[in-house]
Amino acid sequence: MDNEHNLASTNFQPAIFSGLANTAAIEQAKKGLPKWQRYLMNVFIVVILLVTMAGLIGRLTSIGAIPACDAEQTRDTLSDLNKENKFNASKYNFIKNVSTSDTETTCTANLALWGGGTVEYDYRIFKEGSTVKVQITDVRR
Repeated sequence: MDNEHNLASTNFQPAIFSGLANTAAIEQAKKGLPKWQRYLMNVFIVVILLVTMAGLIGRLTSIGAIPACDAEQTRDTLSDLNKENKFNASKYNFIKNVSTSDTETTCTANLALWGGGTVEYDYRIFKEGSTVKVQITDVRR
């Protein structure tokens, strides 16, 4: 049974591309509008760019940090481990934090299986050198 995997990488594309696409669409839409509407559109562009930058900064500052048990990166990594361990999961019934320290977070996940039944496992999120890893420590069927 494969029980350890590097944490899935952060996906920056949705934050960057959606923000830039919105600003480009607004820029295109404001052509031919009265002056006050163009001004309002410029305000919207600034707000969208600020929110996009805040999201990007938030993601950049969390690189290398130990994520929460139910964070998107953790779920992506657990999905990879579930596939490798042939858990045909349909959904998570629950994910809960058992303990947290500066170097490690211990969690429990309960999965509903497509064929019926459940699988519950304990896992830990930890740093090994500069790499954050997820390791399944115990499986209960």
